Amino acid sequence: MINHPDTLNRLIAPWSFAKLNNSRALYPQAQGSGLPLLTIDTDLCHAVIAFQGAQLLEFVPKGGKPLLWLSPNCAFTPGKALRGGVPLCLPWFGVNRRNPELPKHGFARNRDWELTRLTQLSDGHCQISFKLDAPANDQFAHHFSAQLTLTLGRNAHLALSITNHSADTMPCSWALHSYHPVASLADVRVDGLAEREYLDNLENLAPKQLHGNLAFAGEVDRVFPNVECTLTVLGEPRIQLSHDNCPSVITWNPGPENARKIGDIGEGEEQHFICVERGAVLDEEWLLAPGENRSGWLEISAV
Repeated sequence: MINHPDTLNRLIAPWSFAKLNNSRALYPQAQGSGLPLLTIDTDLCHAVIAFQGAQLLEFVPKGGKPLLWLSPNCAFTPGKALRGGVPLCLPWFGVNRRNPELPKHGFARNRDWELTRLTQLSDGHCQISFKLDAPANDQFAHHFSAQLTLTLGRNAHLALSITNHSADTMPCSWALHSYHPVASLADVRVDGLAEREYLDNLENLAPKQLHGNLAFAGEVDRVFPNVECTLTVLGEPRIQLSHDNCPSVITWNPGPENARKIGDIGEGEEQHFICVERGAVLDEEWLLAPGENRSGWLEISAV
């Protein structure tokens, strides 16, 4: 958490719906040394946000069901990725295509973001803004900043804005890597992708075509390019995913064998979630000119 404590108190203190908390208090059985968290409770929703990665961990519309999945084996340790909610993969997604030796999914999700704004709107929604300033470093040769604004009511609206502060064109691929709960992995389907072409990451991005709605039978790791439509998770809960300027869809579930090997997922936990992500990845990455700002948003709602 990079806010000075006095600044943080000035931002939070006026609002009864927001409270500074920590992972050891909220998740006493969780692994890790602990992280500061922000809890939100309004007449419209309950939410938990980590300052690390500006990551929305929980979102529950009042009277409704959780729309995000947080792993019971999530390890809350500074600098380590948090498994669940909506991690932000940035400034690259997956394996870095220019240097595959770099860590997957960039570094934005592992860094503390600055809380810059906290307010409640006239309609009862609350709005929380975070900022990351990322000078050029040995992993990424471009200075950039990113702002993530969460508008939370009956729906969760996540708006990402990225600015290139360097003197050269900046390649940037990113994804809002959302984890969604499912009552039955065997029965869940994703509507909106039928008959579309995708790249299968289990076969070196081999191009294929999906026939019928997307199902999750075993391990799934796919990238669907140029998807403009709204998607719907057909399951329990039923979830709608709308967007703007997020052309790529990534769908993922590790399958039982991999889940056993991933310490912060664990055996059998793959049955409880799917990832249906929006962003701009692979050939749809953003190329930001010097000084250019670009933005996109994802909205998660129950239907």
